[in-house]
Amino acid sequence: MLKINENAFKNLRKRGKYVLAAGLVGTALLLTGCDAREISTNSGAEYDIIDTTNNDALEKGITQVKEVPGEIFNLVIEYKCELEDGERWTVTSDKELTMEVRTDGCPEGVEVYIDNIHTDTTICSHYPTVDGITQDTMDDRIHNSLMLGFPIADDNAYTGTNKIEGQNDSFIKGFIHGYRGYQGGSIEEKRFLESDYLNMGVNANKIGSVIDLIIIEGDRVTCTSVDSEVQVSVWPYIMRQESDGTIKYRYYYLNESTGKMEYKDLSEEEYLVQTEVYNQRKVKEK
Repeated sequence: MLKINENAFKNLRKRGKYVLAAGLVGTALLLTGCDAREISTNSGAEYDIIDTTNNDALEKGITQVKEVPGEIFNLVIEYKCELEDGERWTVTSDKELTMEVRTDGCPEGVEVYIDNIHTDTTICSHYPTVDGITQDTMDDRIHNSLMLGFPIADDNAYTGTNKIEGQNDSFIKGFIHGYRGYQGGSIEEKRFLESDYLNMGVNANKIGSVIDLIIIEGDRVTCTSVDSEVQVSVWPYIMRQESDGTIKYRYYYLNESTGKMEYKDLSEEEYLVQTEVYNQRKVKEK
């Protein structure tokens, strides 16, 4: 069996984006397109990121501690991707992100309720014409008249699951509008392939939430909001079947020296080293 230096496949974090180590596999093939492209202003911004190419990061998720305006306690927000075995976080697939919210250091006698959580899921791209396009939107609030909201405390958390659609009509139309910024001629309104999104620099989803709180302490009733943002990196690999039936594997990344998206063709061995299937096979062979 061919031995692979797995250290060569270690993901590097660079300005909030994940890139494969240079010189990994052969010569990069430059994707066709315009000679010059504007780079997204926020492409180097730092966010809390769940790296979906790392199983440990997927299992751990992200925990944020946010100050509550005007209060002495904080909100603790935990995010985890809900993926089945072998499932990857891709642009085109339906996916789920679980949010758990509780207080930290809430004084005795203070009641805290979540009135509403509004969440927008957008795509993050290296190119500004498609960066920030909304993929899905969610609102969650109490659906009865018996409670003020979702009660939370230091030992009582709200847990909600954001079900994110892969390609609804609004997202497809928004992406086509941005796609035209770099492509000439007419464009058919259709479901795009994963490689289309990767080619346009899509590298993550940003999930931004506004958590509206009702805080009660004696006769004092306060309404305030806490913002939270997290990114989930998109799986940057695809499989494609050639006309002769053979399977090819590709890895997409931004060449920062040229500002253009490129891809590298990988062997099956090199692709599988990034998957849990390959890791399980290695354990069995030992």
